[in-house]
Amino acid sequence: ITYPANRQDIAVAVAEDVEAGAIVAAAKEATGPELREARVFDVYRGDQVGEGRKSVALHLVFQSAERTITDAEADSLRAQVVAALAERFGAQLRA
Repeated sequence: ITYPANRQDIAVAVAEDVEAGAIVAAAKEATGPELREARVFDVYRGDQVGEGRKSVALHLVFQSAERTITDAEADSLRAQVVAALAERFGAQLRA
């Protein structure tokens, strides 16, 4: 049985020198096996994120082998990702 995935997108502002691969690795490390996929789908540089910074948009796919992940659980996992990125890279969640 394959349980449905819960997909969420986030965008974080980070320093220009933070590598996208490091962001993806930190996201996976923060959540464990429920995060099936984390991939960068957009990088934005401009006035809205400020000098020396960039916005990195991530597509997150949460899925469990044992059950359906609820929206509340996915929100909690997303929050873990955001907290880990803030701690490691000084990332700020963008609206």
